[in-house]
Amino acid sequence: MNKVAILGIAVLIIIIASATYRFFEQRKQRISDDNAPVTLYMVEVIDKKEIAANERRSRENDVTGPEITHYYQVTFRLTTDDRKDLVLKIDKSAYQNIELEMKGRLFMQGSRFIKFETDMPSNEQK
Repeated sequence: MNKVAILGIAVLIIIIASATYRFFEQRKQRISDDNAPVTLYMVEVIDKKEIAANERRSRENDVTGPEITHYYQVTFRLTTDDRKDLVLKIDKSAYQNIELEMKGRLFMQGSRFIKFETDMPSNEQK
């Protein structure tokens, strides 16, 4: 075999190994989240962002035009002595119900967002 073929095989093996490692790490995190108890945190919303993420390849964009998808990110600050920030990706419906400077209860299972509840009446949220 020539050097190019050996190099190609080595690169292919590295790609397969890294993809396999990533798959098992995601699986381990999902199992860990499933087995974790639901935890309650007292938090305040300090930031929220709607981030555009184009998941299509450039060749697909040339054919059908760019289709923009979004993901929603909210930063919560713990109101305990830690004052630690939690940056979470959440779904659109939960994102729309959360406003800046809201205070409430954040429910999480492991690293997974479950829900956010506030004590504010719905007419004062707007």
